[in-house]
Amino acid sequence: MYILSGKKRNKMSRWVLYILSLFLLQQYAARATHLQTNKVAGMLPVLPFPQVVKQGQHNMLYPASSDFRVKGLDAAQKQRLKAHWDTFMSQLKSASQKKKQIIELVFLKDLPATDTALVSRSRLYRDSIGTEGYLLQAVSGKVTIAAHTETGLFYGLQTLRQLTRAGWAQEIFIADWPAFPTRVIFDDISRGPISTIDYIKKQIERMAELKINYLSFYIEHIVQPLSHPDFAPKDGKLTIAQIRELSAYAEKFHMKLIGGFQSFGHFEKILALPQYKSMGETGTLISPLDPKARQFLEDVIGELAEAFNAPWFNVNCDETFDLNKGKSKGYIDSIGADRFYADHLNFLYGVLKKHKKKMMLWGDVAIEYEKIPEMLPRDVVYLTWEYGDAKSYDRWIRPFASRGLEFMVCPGVLNSYRMFPDMVMAKANIKGFTEAGKKQGATGAFTTIWDDGGTYLFSADWYGVYTAAEKSWNLSPEIEAGFDTRYSLTSYGEADDHYVRALFKLLELRSLPLTYNMNDVLWQQELLPEKGQPLWLNNTSVPDAKRILAEASALLAAAKPQLNTADIGTLAHSIAQYTLMMDARQILAAAAARYRQAVELKPERAADAEKLVQQSADAVKSLKERYVVLKNNFRKSWLRENQPYWLDVVMATYDVKINALHGLESALLKAQKPVAGKLELPAPGEIRFDISETPHTYFTYWLLTGPFPVEKEGTVPSFLYSENEEYNKPPIPGGIATYEGKNYRWHKFASKNGGMINLDTYFFKTGFEKTAPTVGYAYCTLNVTGKAVSEVFVTSTAGTEVFCDGKKVATVPGNAKHAAEQRIAISLGKGNHLFLLKIPRNTQVPWTFNMRLTDDLQVVNTKHKYQTNSKNKIYEVE
Repeated sequence: MYILSGKKRNKMSRWVLYILSLFLLQQYAARATHLQTNKVAGMLPVLPFPQVVKQGQHNMLYPASSDFRVKGLDAAQKQRLKAHWDTFMSQLKSASQKKKQIIELVFLKDLPATDTALVSRSRLYRDSIGTEGYLLQAVSGKVTIAAHTETGLFYGLQTLRQLTRAGWAQEIFIADWPAFPTRVIFDDISRGPISTIDYIKKQIERMAELKINYLSFYIEHIVQPLSHPDFAPKDGKLTIAQIRELSAYAEKFHMKLIGGFQSFGHFEKILALPQYKSMGETGTLISPLDPKARQFLEDVIGELAEAFNAPWFNVNCDETFDLNKGKSKGYIDSIGADRFYADHLNFLYGVLKKHKKKMMLWGDVAIEYEKIPEMLPRDVVYLTWEYGDAKSYDRWIRPFASRGLEFMVCPGVLNSYRMFPDMVMAKANIKGFTEAGKKQGATGAFTTIWDDGGTYLFSADWYGVYTAAEKSWNLSPEIEAGFDTRYSLTSYGEADDHYVRALFKLLELRSLPLTYNMNDVLWQQELLPEKGQPLWLNNTSVPDAKRILAEASALLAAAKPQLNTADIGTLAHSIAQYTLMMDARQILAAAAARYRQAVELKPERAADAEKLVQQSADAVKSLKERYVVLKNNFRKSWLRENQPYWLDVVMATYDVKINALHGLESALLKAQKPVAGKLELPAPGEIRFDISETPHTYFTYWLLTGPFPVEKEGTVPSFLYSENEEYNKPPIPGGIATYEGKNYRWHKFASKNGGMINLDTYFFKTGFEKTAPTVGYAYCTLNVTGKAVSEVFVTSTAGTEVFCDGKKVATVPGNAKHAAEQRIAISLGKGNHLFLLKIPRNTQVPWTFNMRLTDDLQVVNTKHKYQTNSKNKIYEVE
């Protein structure tokens, strides 16, 4: 054993104390830096936040009027950069022409040695800033921006623009560069809203200030190539000339447009046209083996590749759900689905190579079939996507990072089937996915904005765009606390974050059962039932929803935006829309109750009954007028951003409500008039007014398939999900069930009347023979997250079989003339459970069904996936 001498021990102790003191000093300095960063991040009006910020000791004004000087730039570079500043200056309301600031733009190689302070500082960051970074020094009334490239100088000007507009009044030094070299915003323009050329130019301008360097679009059918000009909608498209115009416009703002065309799946819109139907592998997939289809893709992609100016082209090719279900199934089975997919991608790769473009594609199919990347060229760029708040993103990153493949992470801002984009989910998703991607080698942040459902405005998305811009430029967690303040300053010129607070107050609706996930099923529901049918309204969440909406409205009313006022109007519309939905449920239930009272009073107290009917008619009229105002406001907002295409579909959701209310108002006024001196009030069901409140929460969203023909009424097929073993598994939307050699699809279905689901009405649309004995299947899942479920209640036709987790738990009894609710004892612990109902049609009673749990269990759903709503809420991507 070695023992130190006393002298050596003392010397060692001094070294330990010295090292410990250094460590403590470093920790103190780091803590001080952290606190300073947090403080600056909360007040510096720059977004994205710079990598390095050092505040000076002295005050300094930043007037927009400037003495513009350059060093090392040629005349064209100076003119371009000065033009951007002059445009900004002309827009600034408070611009002073009397006092000017000196703005000097200089390439780093030309930085004068006399500027010793900046030269000294530049040595620390010269290598870090790369081709897009910059240094900004504001001292003694002069602003110097230095960079290696014109792009870096342009981004420095964007930072100065934000400082100037916000009235920043201190000396400052900034060294800045991006976390990701490729920073993309990807806008879905194929599911409904397609922006006007002018609005896309405004998007480019606003995104450029955020240092976004690529804009891309989701394109299925809304382009008009010269070779095939007949598939684009007449009132909503981008022509090749317009794409070239936009590419050139983006160049002015140091942005490029990434081209794209859906080149495999999601092809149903083009295949629906008679002249292109033969190109289909299925109704949703173009056929890779069809010569006409291959020529079509070569023509269209070739034209688009030449019009979009970015070095990549996105062939998409995601979600090929029908890959092995079409006319080439035999061939695909012989070579494998992965080989079939890869062969098509290699064909597309060859098309793009002719036009000197690198191929991008979505990564989901390559994750599902892990051999696909081995069959494709190494220089393909994989766009790996996930839009939820995941605990880990390895599932979407490791398949590419582990093989050394180039990939970009694709978080999302989802409007899809929502009343307003879920910015809580988007913010967490963008942060988590970009951070994970950066750690594992992603070369870009490719933030997507999806519009499935088609009733959305881009002006609702900007908070997500700014979040994406920040996280694709600067991943530091220390700056997150100040984001909302900086967003308000840079986006609206407002120091108070009223808009942001109103936005997140509105998003509290996502946790209520009635407005869960803020999906649009509530908006799509009928205000009135069909004639002779009931409408049940569970309004237990309405008071909480109205409180949230009132608070959100008050917060937004306090906002005083100086810029981008359309964003505020769009949020105001969503608040008004939700408020009207809540009011309508209460008003109609109360008016219907008054009418029922009038019906009971009419023989003896006709005058009182007439008064009640008039009150109901007045309430319905007032409600109708509010829907008209809401419709007209949205129409104006739509046309400020979008082309007319799809507007009729959006307006139809308003019109159906307005027309229904108008019809009810007319029926009430007519009923109020005595016939032969006698008040004759029709039954509520006769005038579509059989509306009542209920405490029950019914399962209103299902996957449905069928109808399956059977030999005898009241019997059901023996198979569980499909007669064919290949598909005899829990279904997904669009999945297949086979029966007697025929394929049936599982389709999503959302009830519009609050409870009872009418299969006669649903299947009649599919053209089934009403007189034949038939059976429909209904499927959903239930995730039990709290206490165990001990019973379910099912109302259905006699002979309905109820299955849970693959086992039959009940057969609904009854007779041919009456369907009663049956209590089914069951024991469901925590976890996911699968429900299947086999529902036979009975010609003597309506072909209807419903299902619910006990009222003490709060139930919420994302489409056909239900959960008992304990404290552990699960918010799923739609």
